[in-house]
Amino acid sequence: MKRAYRRLLLLLGGLLAATGPACAATLSIVVDDSTEMPLAELRDGQLLQGWHKDIGVLLAARLGREPRFLVRPRKRLPVSLASGDADIVCGYQPAWLPGPFLWSAPVAEHTDVLVTLRRAPRPPALAAVADQPVGTVLGFRYPELEAVLGAHFIRDDAPQMQANLEKLVAGRIRHVVVNSQFLDYQIKRGLFRHALHPRLLVSRTRVQCALSPHSSVSLAELNRAIRQLQARGRLQAAYNRYR
Repeated sequence: MKRAYRRLLLLLGGLLAATGPACAATLSIVVDDSTEMPLAELRDGQLLQGWHKDIGVLLAARLGREPRFLVRPRKRLPVSLASGDADIVCGYQPAWLPGPFLWSAPVAEHTDVLVTLRRAPRPPALAAVADQPVGTVLGFRYPELEAVLGAHFIRDDAPQMQANLEKLVAGRIRHVVVNSQFLDYQIKRGLFRHALHPRLLVSRTRVQCALSPHSSVSLAELNRAIRQLQARGRLQAAYNRYR
């Protein structure tokens, strides 16, 4: 009798383990550790809030999975996806993140602008900054500026956009390429109070999610989740939250 009771307890324990959180399917979302708000607030290697967290939670819920966020250096993003350590990264385009990845339907619009303080001469067009240092982010590509300026595109890299704005204010550089959503977020919250010339458009692109070839999520499933969220206005709401 005691032996049968022990066998029953073992069986129940096995069933609980099989259905418990440890076995829940996850969606691993990798985030670049140089990302700033409103895209991501990072602290001690953890993602606290921002667009990356919101879209990761939305996609995971739609796919019936638990979100798992991995913060990695930008150069490690392709490795994490190619190895299967992560399922997806969102907010990119194939030209920005080469690799054997599957690319989803667009999830948001990304706009880069070139800004110059009012105290400096206003460049009338992108071509006017040829041979002048332009604040850029280390590891980021700017194909539109490369096409316009060619060999006269002089990058002045910083680890983050915030560092570039600080260099701009300090007078170390005259021009900075910045994400317009990031800049609007800084201005709206009083974090950047300096007068700027009208912005020059660098690029406006519809960004996507890159899916690992080793993910158990198929591209069809991911795109279906994106379409459903778009139809309900959830993706746009996540973007608007930080405008």
